[in-house]
Amino acid sequence: MISFLKKNWIIFAVFILIVAVSAGFSIYRSSVTSLLSKSEYTELYDTIKDNAESGAYSTQASLSSYITRWADNAGVSYEKDAYGNIIFAREASGRKKNLPPVLICVSYNYETVKENANLIAGAAMIAKSDIASGSRTVIFFNDEQNNGTGYQSIDSSYLTGDQKIIYLDYGSSSYISTSSFGKEYSSVRIKAGRYEPECDSAVRVRISGITSGVIGTGISKHPDPVSALSTLFTRLKSKSVSFQLADFKVGQNGSMYPVSAEATIMLNSYALPSFTKYIDKRIKAWEKAYGKDYEDLSYTYEVIDDPEKLPTESYSRKATARLTNSLYTIQSGIYKYEEGDNIPEGRAAGDVCGINAITGMHAEDGYICIDLMTQAYSDDYMDRIMGDNTAAAELFDGTLKKTSSISRFLNSKDSLRRTMISTYYKVNNSSAGGGSLKSDTDNYFTPCSYIAERNPKADIIHLRFNSDNASAMINTLLCYIAFRGNNFIL
Repeated sequence: MISFLKKNWIIFAVFILIVAVSAGFSIYRSSVTSLLSKSEYTELYDTIKDNAESGAYSTQASLSSYITRWADNAGVSYEKDAYGNIIFAREASGRKKNLPPVLICVSYNYETVKENANLIAGAAMIAKSDIASGSRTVIFFNDEQNNGTGYQSIDSSYLTGDQKIIYLDYGSSSYISTSSFGKEYSSVRIKAGRYEPECDSAVRVRISGITSGVIGTGISKHPDPVSALSTLFTRLKSKSVSFQLADFKVGQNGSMYPVSAEATIMLNSYALPSFTKYIDKRIKAWEKAYGKDYEDLSYTYEVIDDPEKLPTESYSRKATARLTNSLYTIQSGIYKYEEGDNIPEGRAAGDVCGINAITGMHAEDGYICIDLMTQAYSDDYMDRIMGDNTAAAELFDGTLKKTSSISRFLNSKDSLRRTMISTYYKVNNSSAGGGSLKSDTDNYFTPCSYIAERNPKADIIHLRFNSDNASAMINTLLCYIAFRGNNFIL
């Protein structure tokens, strides 16, 4: 028989062995799942953000040059195509040659790099990583002015076959998505001939210093110079003041928010004091609403009452009135699901189903054109918004001209989404004390539409993350690339 003392020693020894094995396994598990060098990632992220804040990325070319210089210094091979795309490709290693290729996509845009520094740094770490994996490619797509130029122009050889494609995005919330809005471009065309002015004075209004951004659900919070001009036109109309638009210029910025606007508004001198007093109030309102967030914002005006300095041509009162009414009627903002709508799963009445944005105005062959970009959950909701735009145009003798469109993104495959959610859970349970990655649908347009159009066979997901879990998400991606959910020893 084993003595009581010896029995206790055996139990204690077994306990110590279990603790040692558990600790060893924990260390091993941590080494397997901690594939991201957080210090290196953080250093790169801080550098990119500091550069952005100091104004180092003043053009798309300057940001592109930074990325390629980083690659040169880090010894990472890449190619740069004629459209500004930067491509990091790695061949499959060893027994992983038969795995479907993985493509990591990230947009780079010098105007949004301050907000997206985590994306750039994270994608760079994935491109640099020496982990054994199947074929993987990381592409920094040139997305200057959010026009999708790089996505639409990339060589077809990079988007082919049964790929696993992950588009990375940054925002206030983190989730995985297989659905996002479609997009359509159009313009309201208003007949507008040029004639000799009928007014004896003018006010030239200038708005500038607006930092652009990607148009999304926060549209109502962004300074809109076109709406600012519209407010002035509407004020004159509501006071029955006779006025004419002599000229205008809007600083359009592709598929992003316009950055400036100016206009020369002609009216008779007796109406000047009241109008300039109103402009002063609008300037104060703008400074109160946007001054803290836009340090370079400028909203000014000058009165022109010297006959020799007045414009010699202007749009007619009738054309000016049509423009005023059209700008007032077009809804530039968000559309929401209503009770009785066929609301998709996971959404409710009051959620965003569409976005309608005025991206600018321009003159064209006897017309004034109001340029629009519309995003919507489905064709039905797109038709609803475009119907409102058409009605607004036709109500004031204008026409709506559609210029281009791209369908919503919808991935019916579920393999990549499920595997990524599982990988995220396993990695963060073992290395970060737990965590889960929720599924959601995007309530805005994403470049996934371009990718899906180029390669309908691919399994595509949109992965959005924020500053709270950026490093965890990048580490998860590295673990997915290394293991693909197979033999994941956790």
